[in-house]
Amino acid sequence: MNSIIGLISAFIYIFVIILISTRLVKYPYEASRIFVHIMAANAWFIGIFLIKDYWFAMGLSVFFILFTILNLIFDWIPAINAETRFESLGNVYYTCSVALLILLTFNISRYQVAGGLGILVMAYGDGFASLIGRRYGKHSFAIFKGKKSIEGSLTMFVLSILTIAAYLTIVSYSLNWYVILLIAAVATVVEAISPHGLDNIFVPLITSLLYFIYLF
Repeated sequence: MNSIIGLISAFIYIFVIILISTRLVKYPYEASRIFVHIMAANAWFIGIFLIKDYWFAMGLSVFFILFTILNLIFDWIPAINAETRFESLGNVYYTCSVALLILLTFNISRYQVAGGLGILVMAYGDGFASLIGRRYGKHSFAIFKGKKSIEGSLTMFVLSILTIAAYLTIVSYSLNWYVILLIAAVATVVEAISPHGLDNIFVPLITSLLYFIYLF
């Protein structure tokens, strides 16, 4: 029963976030898309605390992969697509990364911590980096055709530290600040060199991998 309640709660939560995003389209810097990018990841908490059935969690993630692909093609909800819709597949990469981390980590509680770190660093670190970089980024640089800014990268680093520390506290894991700083630094570099939305693949997977290595 908990899994069914969790599944319904996650669906409702994500669609409420999408509905709110449609009211944000008047704001610049793709604020509506970034809002969903950040807030949708909180469904992870619904998953780990309520959804006990592995296949329910996988089904939910696969549904949203299909949804983001179809929304990219048909543009049903423009608020969650990039302004230049087919230039970046970031939304699709985002849902694929979440699905892959659920596949690899959700069924074992110890591994869940690593999976959650990857998803939440992608959401909060990368999300706020994009928002601040677009709004306040004055010192731009480009590596591998990915245009980023120093302001955005600093935001990524700070928010990654805060996100990792907060999540480990919530799930009652000890804080090793050397590991936290290392993971945040690597995630920042990865985000800085990833073009065309590929940071939504590399940031969560590498973040999770680093913490997984630390666990063992």
